[in-house]
Amino acid sequence: MPFILLLWLLLPWLLDLWLTVTVADAVGVSVWYFFLASAALGLVMLVWEWRRVQTYWRALRRLEGSPWQLLASARRGLAALLLILPGLGSDVLALLLLMFPGGRRVWARNTNRRHANEYVYAERQRAAGRRTAETAYQASPGVIEGEFRREE
Repeated sequence: MPFILLLWLLLPWLLDLWLTVTVADAVGVSVWYFFLASAALGLVMLVWEWRRVQTYWRALRRLEGSPWQLLASARRGLAALLLILPGLGSDVLALLLLMFPGGRRVWARNTNRRHANEYVYAERQRAAGRRTAETAYQASPGVIEGEFRREE
C-alpha cells in the first residue's frame, strides 16, 4: 500500500519529466537548457513577487491596500514555484496561471469603484448638511470628550 501511494504521488512528476525529455529530443536541444531556463525565470519571479507581497502586506497593515492584490500576488508566486520545478508540464501550468484573467486591473477597478462610491456618499451627506466622519474630525481634531479629575 505505501508503494502504491508513493507511485501515485510520483507518477505526475515522472510523466512531466518524460514529456520534457521527449520535447527536448524532438527540438534538438539539451534537456538541461529547459530546466535551467525555467528555473532561472522562476527564481527571478519568486524574488520579485516576494518583494511585492511584503509591500502589499505593509499596505494592508496600514489599512491602505486591498487583500485582492495580495491574492493576485500569491497566484503569481505559485506560478513562479511551478516554473522552478523541473518539467514542461509544470511550466505549462505556470503559464496558464499567469494567463488567468482577473489580475490587478480587474481587482483594482473594483477597489477604485468602492472608494469612489464612498466619496460620492460623503459628498451627498455634506450637500445635505449632515456631518460625516471626515467633517466631524475636522470640526474638533484636538478635543477629547470626558471628565478630568486630578489625583495626587
